[in-house]
Amino acid sequence: MLTPVPDLLSTAFVERATEQLPWFALVLLLAVAITSLVSRERRRRLGLTRFLLGHLCIAAVPLFGVIVLRSALREGLEQAGYGWWSASWRSLFWMMTFIVVAQWMVRHVPPTRGWLRDYRQAGRDIWRDRLARWFGIHSRD
Repeated sequence: MLTPVPDLLSTAFVERATEQLPWFALVLLLAVAITSLVSRERRRRLGLTRFLLGHLCIAAVPLFGVIVLRSALREGLEQAGYGWWSASWRSLFWMMTFIVVAQWMVRHVPPTRGWLRDYRQAGRDIWRDRLARWFGIHSRD
């Protein structure tokens, strides 16, 4: 028997999500730290704040979907009476739906649209400059 969504979200889902939030924060912090160390030039061009906001737009949505949403939803569905396979497939579907919709929103809704655009443009500029330097192309500027 299907459990109403409010009942599902009010019990196991919330408990599991709160257990997973520290792991989500730790993995997100680690991803930002690694990217910050590797992308010195991008960080220099954007400044630390715009760099961090741009990277968070890219990393936060899928990490939250995988770490928090899917595990919490699967556990909630299992406690609502779904079998392990059924709960896993349903949580996978909702996780992927969340990631697609949330990434679309990040790309198209202000202010994240601007942060992501600046972050990606800095990456393109860096690679254009590198390729020009490697191939000995001098800019007209």
